[in-house]
Amino acid sequence: MKRIDIFYVKACCAGALLLLAYACSELEKGIPTGDETAPLQVVNVVVNRIPGGAVLNYQLPPNSNILYVMAEYTLADGVVHNKKSSHFNPSITLEGFPDTVAYAVKLYSVSRSGVRSEPVPVSIVPLEPPYWSAFQSLQITPTFEGTKIAYENVPGANMKFVVLTTDSIGKFYEADIHYTQLGDGVFSVRNPAFGKEQRLFGVYTIDRWNNCSDTLFAIITPMVDTLLDRTRFVNAKLASDTWQNHMSASYAIETAWNGVWDSGLAFHTIPNSGIPQWFTIDLKVKAQLSRMKFYHRKSSGTDGQYNAGDVQIFEIYGSNTPVDEWTDDWVLLGHFESIKPSGSAAGVYTDEDVQYACVNGEEFEFENSSDAFRYLRFKTLKTWGGLTYMFIAELSFWGNIVETY
Repeated sequence: MKRIDIFYVKACCAGALLLLAYACSELEKGIPTGDETAPLQVVNVVVNRIPGGAVLNYQLPPNSNILYVMAEYTLADGVVHNKKSSHFNPSITLEGFPDTVAYAVKLYSVSRSGVRSEPVPVSIVPLEPPYWSAFQSLQITPTFEGTKIAYENVPGANMKFVVLTTDSIGKFYEADIHYTQLGDGVFSVRNPAFGKEQRLFGVYTIDRWNNCSDTLFAIITPMVDTLLDRTRFVNAKLASDTWQNHMSASYAIETAWNGVWDSGLAFHTIPNSGIPQWFTIDLKVKAQLSRMKFYHRKSSGTDGQYNAGDVQIFEIYGSNTPVDEWTDDWVLLGHFESIKPSGSAAGVYTDEDVQYACVNGEEFEFENSSDAFRYLRFKTLKTWGGLTYMFIAELSFWGNIVETY
């Protein structure tokens, strides 16, 4: 009987706790409790300015029945906004202000019965909003088959860059919309239809509150993007080039530009020859390089894509005076890392991964394309398998040819 009595008491307690939890949850919803007394105001309000807003820190009055604190303010468009913060949080963050003028904010304590306190007036002057600082940082320059946009952005700020250009009758249309939450960046807008004649481009910024900047316009002449003739490429091995050919002529360096990339053959260096290692190519043209494609060695085994000596991290350097040592004559054109689209574990890849790497070719855009170069150095820094040799099925390069030899 004693055990039954204990069980009964526990059940009663559990029931009481459930009723109490239900009552509390209903109270949290703001269901009137019958107390229509206005709560006390928050005190000791401190304003900390942030880009596009402010953080209001405050103290709640002691022994209060406050459910939340609410900030109410009106923007230039006449729309009244409000932001709430739980009584557990002694601050409230206001964002989305379009400029840096003073805004009047009213802070209310709100009771569990939904009754507001008398307002506490606060004035805030936001720092420059991210969408406007991003707009002021915009730079529009020519690139291959289009334009390149450089910007500075507050990290974490949701930003949209809208790029405009004109159609055949001079009417503006959206050529591209670039979204980012990252910091500073660069993106390109390319289209073969842009041609190589002068064209008007415009860019403006929009944040997640739909604050919109002015439009920056520029007249741009897109650069020509031509596939370089791989049949002209020549092995320009220098004394300090560290690679050595593996086995037969089937793995010769010329395999990297013979126009065949799905046979399983590849330019292959000697195992244990060391990483980093590099080789030099004479393009037989001087070109401003826009982009390149790297075709991975295709294999159904472990000696191919995303395995063994398959190149994962590499750099490309350009020069017109190919000195033997690493001097300033060699200009870094780009630091690149191969990716596996599926993100699968080491040694695992999907059909889509193979299509991307071995059939379509993995494309990389050169970071430095302002100068024209004849000689390239391909420097392997890491392979997918962590091995000390490398292989490449094919390399292709595009750019603006300024001189032929």
